[in-house]
Amino acid sequence: MFQMPVKFRVAQIIFHNEGVSNQAIYEMLKKEYPLDRNVNEKGVEANLLSLKAVGIIQPMDAKIDEKGNLIQYYQITQYGSNRMNHLNINYST
Repeated sequence: MFQMPVKFRVAQIIFHNEGVSNQAIYEMLKKEYPLDRNVNEKGVEANLLSLKAVGIIQPMDAKIDEKGNLIQYYQITQYGSNRMNHLNINYST
């Protein structure tokens, strides 16, 4: 079975779910990539920072949860949307 690289999957999740949180992305990836050691909270944050740094995604909102953790919500940028369409990895989730 084909699995796309985790970073592409993160971008795809945000492309199809505007306003998705970092925690929701982590929960989705944990189920889809159960044996990938890089799918952990720090790994997901690193992928989000990387995608944000190159302009694929941008934060929409941020909140502090009841445990004091920062929850950030993301959306795809116009540039990111163009890249997703160009790479043709925008099939539905």
